[in-house]
Amino acid sequence: MAQNRIFKETELKNRVRVVPSGTVSGQPLLIGIRPAVAITDRGDAVKTFSLGGLTMGGFPSGGVGLAPDEASVAFDGTWEFPVTGATTATAQDAPVYITGAGALTTTVGSNTLFGYVDYPKDYHKAAGRLPVRIGA
Repeated sequence: MAQNRIFKETELKNRVRVVPSGTVSGQPLLIGIRPAVAITDRGDAVKTFSLGGLTMGGFPSGGVGLAPDEASVAFDGTWEFPVTGATTATAQDAPVYITGAGALTTTVGSNTLFGYVDYPKDYHKAAGRLPVRIGA
């Protein structure tokens, strides 16, 4: 499950959607033209675990019952992401954009609006990271 959630999404709006190869939980996505966040890894995702010098791989990590190309996604909520151009002075409600490669940035250019900065009270600001509200 996504570990970067700041303010909970509306679970009734969560859906299973086809997502790009390599999608992992917490990743920002555009589903059509709608901003979204992967809640689960893609259905074909696998993990490797190491314990005391023994490494075991091939364990499924995608959501239960998902097709190989699907993940559960959220279309609202506030999520923390790495954002190019983010500083400790980035303003509340500043727009955040997503590039064609799926990276988030504060630069509009030819990028698509993804969401808006949504600092909770007493949020510890750090350069390169922002809480981003989508869908609201």
